Amino acid sequence: MVADFAQEAKRSLHTLNIEQRTFRSHLEVLQESHEVVSLDDALSVLDGTRQAARDVAVVTFDDGYRDVYRHAFPVMRDLRIPGVVYVPSAFVGTERRLGHDRLFAALRRMQARGIGPMAVGVGNPGERWLIDAFEGNAEPQVALERLIARRPTPGLLKLADALEDRLGLSSWRPQEGELPMSWEMLREMDAQGIVTGAHTAEHTVLTNQRLDDARREIAQCKAALEKGLKKPVKHFAYCNGYYSAGVAQALKAEGFISAVTTEDMPNAPGVDPFALKRKVLWEGSSAGVLGLYSKPLIACQFDDTFGMLAVQKPVMGARPTNFGTAGRADAEQGISAHG
Repeated sequence: MVADFAQEAKRSLHTLNIEQRTFRSHLEVLQESHEVVSLDDALSVLDGTRQAARDVAVVTFDDGYRDVYRHAFPVMRDLRIPGVVYVPSAFVGTERRLGHDRLFAALRRMQARGIGPMAVGVGNPGERWLIDAFEGNAEPQVALERLIARRPTPGLLKLADALEDRLGLSSWRPQEGELPMSWEMLREMDAQGIVTGAHTAEHTVLTNQRLDDARREIAQCKAALEKGLKKPVKHFAYCNGYYSAGVAQALKAEGFISAVTTEDMPNAPGVDPFALKRKVLWEGSSAGVLGLYSKPLIACQFDDTFGMLAVQKPVMGARPTNFGTAGRADAEQGISAHG
């Protein structure tokens, strides 16, 4: 989120947040070293049909939070920078919160109240999932990462329902920036060069679903976005950065021309357009030893200095294609709010 970092860190994952002024500084440094272009132009450079005088970069956002419109869009418009915002279609124009935000709030509430996985009363399989996620007295952020990585999204949404019911969070009102953008916001950004990409319908980690279910999710997302935007949607972002050969093939079959991961590596000419790498930056990415903004540090990030020195290692997102039914019973089994 591009917002008040200190405020957002109190209730959301701090590694997803950045101050507006820091965001502007990042973009200004990026413009000094790179040609910041649209994703279509970047793909042309990568496939050799367009030449670039220097390295190119594309600015992207995931999840479609309203704060992107409120705080990031004005900066990009002022600097005349294009970009892509990847949105989960089922949330656009609603007051719904994304599943990971709901789960993180619940996990933090559990920790604050000293409630263990077996005491929260969500029944199985939710209880088993929570025990596994909190193994080793994990912090809420680690527990959330484990849940998202290991469990099917439909089941996690049911778990969020159950936890909110048990913890008194059902009526909790989120901050406005945490809510999704409207169709009008997306259209306005598109008119200024920040196009809309797809990010599944329900923010689903597709590799944790059967391939048939993943195909339906992809088709549903693309159809809904194109209906709301009244234009083709060509680009996709994998939730949690996880992808497989089967999911990539499903995207191609639906007419997508690219898909991005969260693998922190440069993209070289000839890269697979359905496994594009990205650098994920947040407030701390440019904070020096004193916690203050450091221009040399963010310049090193953009040049991938830390990757070349093996100081930072990417988390790879490739997963096997899920053709079978593993995890389906848990995904469909009702997680009781009353144990």
